[in-house]
Amino acid sequence: MLLLFAVFIFILHESGEITRFINPDYLYFSQIASVIFLFLFFVQVPRMFTTSQDEHDHSECGPWGCNHGSGEGGLSLRTIFAYGLITIPLLSGFLLPYKDFGAEEALKRGVSYSTHDHGHLEDHKLIETKMDHRVQEMLNQPVLYFDNHNFARYISIVTTYPENFVGQPIELEGFILEDEFHSKNHTVITRFLVTHCVADAHATGLVIASGDSLGIQENTWIRVKGELNVRKDDRNLIAIINVSNWEEIQPPIDPYVYP
Repeated sequence: MLLLFAVFIFILHESGEITRFINPDYLYFSQIASVIFLFLFFVQVPRMFTTSQDEHDHSECGPWGCNHGSGEGGLSLRTIFAYGLITIPLLSGFLLPYKDFGAEEALKRGVSYSTHDHGHLEDHKLIETKMDHRVQEMLNQPVLYFDNHNFARYISIVTTYPENFVGQPIELEGFILEDEFHSKNHTVITRFLVTHCVADAHATGLVIASGDSLGIQENTWIRVKGELNVRKDDRNLIAIINVSNWEEIQPPIDPYVYP
């Protein structure tokens, strides 16, 4: 089992599919784990060639101690249960296909497309004082192009200060989902942000104006071009995209964004 764990992690690294589970910045942790598994495997190798006579009265020992003199032969129920639990991740990793998160998982976890409470929309000076050079740099760009490197930063700034980007040309890729926000259905172009591993993945995106009229099915990956605008929902000012052009694309090999 230790050898299989080491081999499994090695295969994930060799195929590049390890990034479907953890942030690439933390790959060295899994590499260290595989080395530790391999080391422990070699430590245990001599036990594979040890006979029951050599073990004397330790043949009934398990991970949680020995049961000498119990008169019971074979593996205990606790030992079988323990090995069964350890085997589950190996069986699922080798036998089951990998599935990337999509619209269904995003709706379960919740979608973020407004990161600021705009209860005082008239106070533009307050917004301006919070803007830094990165925001100004974005405003000076002819087109806001969202890629895997800047997606998390751009989406955070745009959804925090949407009024400042009204009329700004934008281009981004993502998958489509239908989300309900304040009792209203919104078509959202979405990406998953993975900070450490897929366990902490969270979905974020931008609302597409008149998304229903585009006829895009949920979970479809598209590339969108358009202009940014705003829409007020309750106390929230939501950044939306007025679409000028869109096209369906193939899902990327690595669908996640790593902040």
